[in-house]
Amino acid sequence: MKLAIMVILMVVVQLTQAGTACLANGEPIQWIADYCMLKMETDDEIAVSGCIEEQMKMQFRDACASNTHFKRQMCGQMIRNGTRKGTLRQCVNDPKFKGRTVTAGGVGA
Repeated sequence: MKLAIMVILMVVVQLTQAGTACLANGEPIQWIADYCMLKMETDDEIAVSGCIEEQMKMQFRDACASNTHFKRQMCGQMIRNGTRKGTLRQCVNDPKFKGRTVTAGGVGA
């Protein structure tokens, strides 16, 4: 009986998550690249390769969770350094907020 309840709850959670749009669409590697370029203050993908490699080791439940994590980190950094106004929540919820790599669909695209 407990197993059946757990399975039902898992299905409900998955259906609920499937119905919600991701706050950070795109490829995780592109969000990671944008985060690393912002963090290291360069647009040189070779210079940030170590950062990208390190960040790719992080585990997330899915691509949306990964992208949202890096979007949140980027928002926080920009708000702290004064290049973005508003709250962290406003920034993360802004569908227009993306780095150049995500917007272009890849590095050098």
